[in-house]
Amino acid sequence: MHPSEVEQFSKAQIIAKLESSKAELRCQDVVCALESLGFDVHDGKKQGHKIVLHGGIPAFFSASFTCEYDRDPEIRPVYVKNLLTVLRRHEDDRTRPYR
Repeated sequence: MHPSEVEQFSKAQIIAKLESSKAELRCQDVVCALESLGFDVHDGKKQGHKIVLHGGIPAFFSASFTCEYDRDPEIRPVYVKNLLTVLRRHEDDRTRPYR
């Protein structure tokens, strides 16, 4: 999933891609995918740490993940799994829909 391609995918396609590529996703790909769904992704205090917010989901406060330290860092599969759980859990209780 290249960042320039993400905006062409629907929410279902992005979720399917995250599910199928858990072990080989790059941090920038995940950030672009989340942003294309309306999430805000901010840098955390530590290097590689990311904070995920979405103002249109009242019951959702935040999520986070950490990217490896590398030029083109990967995201660990456990973080992808956690983000997928967030996407599924809050799919029906959002006021500002995923794109």
